Amino acid sequence: MFEIKKYPEFSWSLSRSKSVLACQKKYAYDYYVSHNGWLKYNVDPLAQHAYRLKKLQHLPMFFGSIAHRIIEETINEIGYSKKLPTVASLVERARQKLNQAYITSKQQYSAWKEKPNQYDMFFSMYYNGVLDEEEVALYQGRLNSIFENFLASYTIQELMNKEGQIYIHKPEEFRFFMVDDIKVYLVMDLLYQDAETEKWVIVDWKTGKSSTDDRQQLALYAYYLLETKNVQLEDIRVRNEYLLENKYVETTLEPFDIESLLETFKQSVHYMKQFQADMYTNEPYELNHFERTDFKDKCRKCSYKELCLK
Repeated sequence: MFEIKKYPEFSWSLSRSKSVLACQKKYAYDYYVSHNGWLKYNVDPLAQHAYRLKKLQHLPMFFGSIAHRIIEETINEIGYSKKLPTVASLVERARQKLNQAYITSKQQYSAWKEKPNQYDMFFSMYYNGVLDEEEVALYQGRLNSIFENFLASYTIQELMNKEGQIYIHKPEEFRFFMVDDIKVYLVMDLLYQDAETEKWVIVDWKTGKSSTDDRQQLALYAYYLLETKNVQLEDIRVRNEYLLENKYVETTLEPFDIESLLETFKQSVHYMKQFQADMYTNEPYELNHFERTDFKDKCRKCSYKELCLK
């Protein structure tokens, strides 16, 4: 049964770790101020306001989430039909989702304000009343190549060529695990076992450019397997599929990668706990205890700027 708590549960993820380092104030709005903001009654109006702003969609992130959703759906469909869809059909599905989000953002402000977790609202539409035409054209122009590269990717070819030898684990099986009594969240795109090689394969789809953080993200996924599936590190293959760049990078992680991840986790948790007024309830210090980033250019694109820059 869902329990309403005054303060959120303390947890960790790579995105949360990056957030607190990028801007303490945004971290506070994301993980504390907006807590319970989805409730309609007996809740601070500031929490409701912050929760709505938290749900604003930046086009690059929204584009990536749509692509990932369609990719996940397509892999499930391939498992049943054993056939690949056309690029055009996937592009059309993505366009429909983008167009629907645009219509909602433009015409259904009241519905979004009432239920921000059920309706989409673009950041630029909320703050400027229009979308950035150049940005829209950029991402619409990427749709065809993203899905074309997806269907031609190494991973999809392996799934098709090894029919009957691959066991795909459902995404809902891996959402979090415990590390030092702290709930650690993760979002793994694809995990499957290869009966022929007896290897576990972790795949992370990327719709943007490669990053120095990509290897550590894969290390977190691998560590999840080590802790929950009793798998040996040498039996895990990790792969980034860079759909924009039309390439994949596969590697075997070393013990050092796991050690580095755990050190990052340890230091990050220690830093986050400095913002707790009460370590048992996870009650935070007052908002003025959280400092705003020194990189003011980031504030222009921050969802919370109407609250933070008053």
